[in-house]
Amino acid sequence: MEHAHREAAENLALLETLHSASPVGFGFVDRDLRVVSLNAALASVNGTAIESQLGRRVADVVPELWSQLEPVFRGVLETGTSVINIELNGPAVGDPATAHHWLASYYPVRSDDEIIGIGIVAVDTTERRQAEALRTTIVDNMAEGLFTLDAEGCLTFLNASGAEILGWTEAELLGSSMHSVVHNQHADGSPNPESECELLKVRSQGRTIRVTGDVFTRKDGTIVPVAYSAAPLVDDSTVVGVVVVFRDTSEERAAEERVQRELAALAWVGRIREALDEDRLILYSQPIVPLQGGDASEELLVRMIGRRRGEIILPGSFIPIAERFGMIGEIDRWVITQAIHFAARGHRVEVNLSAQSIHYVLPLIERELRDSGADPANLVVEITETALMQDVHAGEIFAQGLADIGCGLSLDDFGTGFASFTYLKRLPLRSLKIDIEFVRSLTTNPANQHIVKSIVHLARGFGYDTIAEGIEDEDTLALLRKYGVDYGQGHLLGRPAPLVNPGRARS
Repeated sequence: MEHAHREAAENLALLETLHSASPVGFGFVDRDLRVVSLNAALASVNGTAIESQLGRRVADVVPELWSQLEPVFRGVLETGTSVINIELNGPAVGDPATAHHWLASYYPVRSDDEIIGIGIVAVDTTERRQAEALRTTIVDNMAEGLFTLDAEGCLTFLNASGAEILGWTEAELLGSSMHSVVHNQHADGSPNPESECELLKVRSQGRTIRVTGDVFTRKDGTIVPVAYSAAPLVDDSTVVGVVVVFRDTSEERAAEERVQRELAALAWVGRIREALDEDRLILYSQPIVPLQGGDASEELLVRMIGRRRGEIILPGSFIPIAERFGMIGEIDRWVITQAIHFAARGHRVEVNLSAQSIHYVLPLIERELRDSGADPANLVVEITETALMQDVHAGEIFAQGLADIGCGLSLDDFGTGFASFTYLKRLPLRSLKIDIEFVRSLTTNPANQHIVKSIVHLARGFGYDTIAEGIEDEDTLALLRKYGVDYGQGHLLGRPAPLVNPGRARS
């Protein structure tokens, strides 16, 4: 009996210790809803000392919460059914300026099958709720995309920025394999096997990774370049998921590409300067063949001789750079000089000029024609439609100046500009050069056929010749003859070849 009393006393002391020291609030109210007992944790939830709450009605102890508690208490007393995990929120008595949150459960307490009161278990969840709110605010407002995966690599969360970048909503992707949906291909469209997927390695190897050059696939099928960090979610040394933070690097990539293009352009500036100083420009000649009768001529095309043995650099690699950095004038002057001295030997030649050169090249043409004794009619200058349209007034002055000298002007790439018909009557032209885009697929493209026939009809009305460039096959040549095109140019009729000793060297 003594042992039993001692064991009961120990158990009671243990219960009292747990009751008083527990971080969980415990309490008991009677049927009149008066506080009979409570521990320090529940007293702190209520915001006042234990002694000040004992014997008082709950409505008086926590008046701010009573509207939420009263139906719960009365329901437990009337039905004898527990109410588990009710969320309560409101100001605490001791801290009315702060919104507090509690998670509470209420149990009927019986004696001899009679409900004598209600047991209360409550936990203050304010700090947890505040932390969750902070996390939600950060995640939802961060500029970077964020998603989480479970142990199988399926989506469990996607923030607002991530949804905007990928074009998917969280609901659309929830439970889907992110590798299968957004990470299954490389930038070039080739497959990204699971065995090579860096995100899957985070799960399998339990390590954090940072990737600066990768791609995800958007909902619309387009590919977005991304950089991301991925870290494993670990529970007791077991990887239970992955957290991925990523950003769209499209603008960064574009900026890097612009820098690379600028560096490449600057490198070309040096190469062009060296080629000019070392007289490493050369002219190629391509025949312009009469299709309806008339005299043949040839177009002179500039090339650059590279430093490697046999290296010939096409103009598309250096002419745009020369135009951009103010070096095209020197190239054009060299071409004009060489062309005129070749024309002085009785050749009919056509040369291309940039829009920049039309402002000052006329005196050079006059001087070189006079000094060389070349027939001005043997020189035709080609200017693109778009180049002339950059400065219409200067273009008209240049065209009239050429006509006064006796040279011809050909409008190159005709049909690609926006003001062809408006200014045809204002320019003293010799020919219209039909753009290669209208000659390609001429035999199979009815639209191109209509355009070519219209250009021929228009040119005849103004008294201009027509030249079709880019002729590659006999069927196209036959159609051009049928449509009345006057001259043809292309690989079928003659490929560009080096022009040997065109005239005097550059002065």
